[in-house]
Amino acid sequence: MNYIETGEITSLHGIRGEVKVYPWADYPEFLEEFDTFYIKKNKMHYQRLRAVSVRTHKGMVLIQFEGIDNTELARNLIGQVLYLDRDEIELEEGFYFIADLIGCTVVNGENGREIGVVRDVKNLGASDIYYIEDKDGKEYMFPAVEEFLMGTDIKEKIIKIKVIEGMFSED
Repeated sequence: MNYIETGEITSLHGIRGEVKVYPWADYPEFLEEFDTFYIKKNKMHYQRLRAVSVRTHKGMVLIQFEGIDNTELARNLIGQVLYLDRDEIELEEGFYFIADLIGCTVVNGENGREIGVVRDVKNLGASDIYYIEDKDGKEYMFPAVEEFLMGTDIKEKIIKIKVIEGMFSED
């Protein structure tokens, strides 16, 4: 199986073993689509957790796991990262996992010139920001908005962008 991080268990909710999860997704409701999650037991092994209920509440995801029905058992999960089996996830066209964007080569979509490689992706409010590192190690922040993205090919690890004047050294 191929696992992908999806959130972190941050605290308890109530007295029946329900936990609060800080979701690492564009919208927390995304996690409501799943009933099987995983936590990492060690470098090579993951433990499967079946969800009895998954619901969104105030931007967090509340999950009740099978067999964890009190605060004593649930407390052991606090701080754990939750994973999903990547093969069970179908993303809509135009949506990508951050892990897939990391390492993609960014090129000027108009002339094909390489700008750099995506080293990180963060959402600072209005849109995702791609942190692009050029061959000299200089880092640039690029707003990943529709008007500047010309194409993303995850299989080829290429992102074509419309270069914003003054953003990169080639301008």
